[in-house]
Amino acid sequence: MSPTIFVTGVSGYIGGHIVTDLIKKHSEYQIITLVRTEKQAEIIKATWPTVETILGDLDNLDLLVEQGKRADVVLQLASSDHTPAAKALIEGLSHGKKGRYIHISGTGILHDVTNGFGNPSSKIYHDVADILEITSFDSTHIHRDTDAAVIASGETLGISTAIVAPCVIYGIGKGPINNRSVQVPVLAEQTLRRGRPFAVGAGNNIWDHIHISDLSAAFGLLVEEALKPAGGAATWGAEGYYFVEAGEHSWAQVGRDIAAVVAERGIKVEAEVEQLTVQDAAAVHPWAPILWGGNARSRAQRLRALGWSPVAPSLKESLEEIVDIEIKALKSESA
Repeated sequence: MSPTIFVTGVSGYIGGHIVTDLIKKHSEYQIITLVRTEKQAEIIKATWPTVETILGDLDNLDLLVEQGKRADVVLQLASSDHTPAAKALIEGLSHGKKGRYIHISGTGILHDVTNGFGNPSSKIYHDVADILEITSFDSTHIHRDTDAAVIASGETLGISTAIVAPCVIYGIGKGPINNRSVQVPVLAEQTLRRGRPFAVGAGNNIWDHIHISDLSAAFGLLVEEALKPAGGAATWGAEGYYFVEAGEHSWAQVGRDIAAVVAERGIKVEAEVEQLTVQDAAAVHPWAPILWGGNARSRAQRLRALGWSPVAPSLKESLEEIVDIEIKALKSESA
């Protein structure tokens, strides 16, 4: 019998790409997706005729319980912070096939401004060596409350859970609705609008990055393991926490690299990064202090031990494509 995979967030950048790859590699999977509107359902069905769509959202908790009952694996890709939805899906799994739950979080949980916005930190978190620290953060850490609820609900209800925490995601998505990430494209967009790259403070703070294709491969691997007896070689439960990264960058360097690509296109742009205060950065984008102001450094030990490794183009290699898309979008906006 074909395994049933229930997926939330399929209209998003991450979810759409992951489902695209799952269908390409595993045509035998029966994929059921949660969509918010009839229009989204029409697009999904036109793109993937074999995919079943369920109309609803993360606040429809009874619906999520019912879909959890049907699933061999649940991929919660719609929100890192909707605790009631996560608990409802895990409850559904516990009343059905006793399948496995894979939840998207993020390295925002590591957000560190101990040395001030725009300044680097030497602290690097390893998802094997530092697992007890990572899963013991207090609720002041972004995503922590929902992460904790996922682990606790899984343990209470006897459901195997895994939490996947990607970092800065880049690359063009392959999903049918949303193909754009946030941090790097928005930085490119604002560089084009302002005629100069910017950073929060000096911009020497450090984040990790991962290409959307490598992130998708990580989720695909965990789904494959989840469908094996006893969850395969993957780790589940309290220690089933997975960072996903392929390297790291400072935001000032990314800003300079973006400006160099813009200049190569014959567009006037200053090469040097403008250093903004937290308040001025927030005026450019309300999330700027979190998106570009702190540090979030991780190492994906657990995935690499499973045999995963990043193979997609690097962040720097991908900037030309990202900048070109932002140029085209701005031209369309002014047309």
